[in-house]
Amino acid sequence: MGRQPCCDKVGLKQGPWTADEDKKLINFILTNGQCCWRAVPKLAGLLRCGKSCRLRWTNYLRPDLKRGLLSEYEEKMVIDLHAQLGNRWSKIASNLPGRTDNEIKNHWNTHIKKKLKKMGIDPLTHKPLPPPPPPAPTDQQSSAQPVDEAPQTIEIVFPEPMITELAKDEQELNKRSVEGSQVDDFCMDE
Repeated sequence: MGRQPCCDKVGLKQGPWTADEDKKLINFILTNGQCCWRAVPKLAGLLRCGKSCRLRWTNYLRPDLKRGLLSEYEEKMVIDLHAQLGNRWSKIASNLPGRTDNEIKNHWNTHIKKKLKKMGIDPLTHKPLPPPPPPAPTDQQSSAQPVDEAPQTIEIVFPEPMITELAKDEQELNKRSVEGSQVDDFCMDE
């Protein structure tokens, strides 16, 4: 039917990784190499899921990873590759050694997209943005011109059953006010 879950998730640690866990994972992979990620937590003595170990190694602990912001050359390359490939972050990352797809995607969404918009370039199509629409007239401009419009009236239309109910209520009210003594039954404002 589908793939079995990688672990029971019972008794496994979640949340931020500790320095001790990082050391265990680094030592295991450097001595044994990358093997089946489902087996790594047990073999390395970690109370983590295999997927968590794989992502931690791939995105943070690999020795060949570059740290910090992308250089101008790398940003230019990401823009050019994005124009060709679109949001295929892993393919873009394969052209930038030491950078992960996750890191490039995050950098694109937080820095490069804004930079392109400021330059007047659409980040999706990589073409110039259309010019902005002309500004709307301000209050001073609109008040200087005479207004020939009549005030609008709003007509409230009630459904037919509601109209008959209102008519019945009005007849009942008139009937009571004529009798006089029954008016006291209603709550009146004082």
